[in-house]
Amino acid sequence: MILFRKDFSKTIGSRPQMSVDRLNNAKETSKNWLLLNDYPKDFHAFFFQWTLLNLFYNELSQERSEMQRVLEFGRKYENLFDLVKNAASDLMREECVGDGKNDQAPSSPIKIASLKLRTTLGIKQYDVCVKCRSSKRRACLTIRTKPYGYGNFEALMTILYQIRCNLFHGDKTEYRNGFQAQRNILLVSIGNRILEQTLFSISSGKKS
Repeated sequence: MILFRKDFSKTIGSRPQMSVDRLNNAKETSKNWLLLNDYPKDFHAFFFQWTLLNLFYNELSQERSEMQRVLEFGRKYENLFDLVKNAASDLMREECVGDGKNDQAPSSPIKIASLKLRTTLGIKQYDVCVKCRSSKRRACLTIRTKPYGYGNFEALMTILYQIRCNLFHGDKTEYRNGFQAQRNILLVSIGNRILEQTLFSISSGKKS
């Protein structure tokens, strides 16, 4: 049985009630970023392009949930998947996008969307999982999945929305040193390729 779409998307981008520690961390993060003069161009581009995409999915959908509007956008523009297939392949060869900072495991919708796209793109799941960080891989094994009929572009938009949520909520602010910094920049860079190709296409009037 296919899971109801509205119920399915509730776990993506959701946030627990902010604690005092989280609030202090948010203040410290904001202060540090405001003082920086070298905020990555890729991050700026992602913010900008997602704002433009927001114009489209808000006009296309009457859904109250932003995640639902993103999913509906993905379904309506399924024909764009071939256009962004190469970038999607690069994204799917990386470990799954986590539901938060560092080695956080993916949410159930992201895990399902990633499985869907890897199958479509002919990428062996084992080849990706074997390279995944051990702590993240162990946590991922506990994530339960449910049947859901993703389209390819819908699945891709689900994953991009998680990257967007991580970035917008301050969970991908590391960019200077180390593995996580390199990974954040890589995910945002690939996301920019997908967003740019998508925006240019739909701005030209191509629609399924």
